[in-house]
Amino acid sequence: MTAGASRIVLGAALAGLATTSRMATAAQERATREQVLAALARATPQTPADFTGKDLSGLDLSGVDFKRANLTKCRLVRTNLAKAQLFAVTLTDAVATEADFSGANLDVAVAYRVDLRHAILRDASIFAVILYDADLSGADLTRARLIAPMSNAKAHGAKLVDANLGVDPANQSMGIMRVDASGVDFSGADFSRANLRKVLLVRANLTGADLTDADVTGADLSGAILRDIRGRDRIRGLDQALHVDQAVFDN
Repeated sequence: MTAGASRIVLGAALAGLATTSRMATAAQERATREQVLAALARATPQTPADFTGKDLSGLDLSGVDFKRANLTKCRLVRTNLAKAQLFAVTLTDAVATEADFSGANLDVAVAYRVDLRHAILRDASIFAVILYDADLSGADLTRARLIAPMSNAKAHGAKLVDANLGVDPANQSMGIMRVDASGVDFSGADFSRANLRKVLLVRANLTGADLTDADVTGADLSGAILRDIRGRDRIRGLDQALHVDQAVFDN
């Protein structure tokens, strides 16, 4: 390689490193509550606010209307989003561990691979949300309304007490909208009194889960792992679930 060619290659490499550095800096840029509110005030339906890669961790954004904002790759660690309007926002690859979404509206959000470990989602509305490969391990979804495709997500130790994941007959005119939890890791989760009617639990792992008084009428249990579950004798609708003979119990 000639000296001139070497300089060109070195220059390109340095330019690439500089670009990577700028991207890393942008990804770590921290925003204040005032900056978030100002950006949302400027937003229009045609140009929603874009917070891609911003760090909003720990901010009090309770009750805020995000107006379909783009929160891709945002850091929302321990952010207070209680009763926030997050309708149709984008949360793909966002990190919202231990964030508080109590009573928030997340309907129609797009949240591929969102990290919601130990997040609080009590009484939240999570309707028609895309949660493929999401991580809800240890999250609290008590009384949450959840209808979502969430294949291959993780929800180990999640709390779904009184949660409503069941099919809503009122929506059948639009076609069946249901939770697709195929392959989801629900090991150790608490489904006490949860509505799981017609949920797709194909190959889902419910090892050690608590299903006391949960309603599984019409749920598809093909290949579901139900070893060491608690409350088996109090599961409602088990005789009306699909493919129970293909589920894996202790015996």
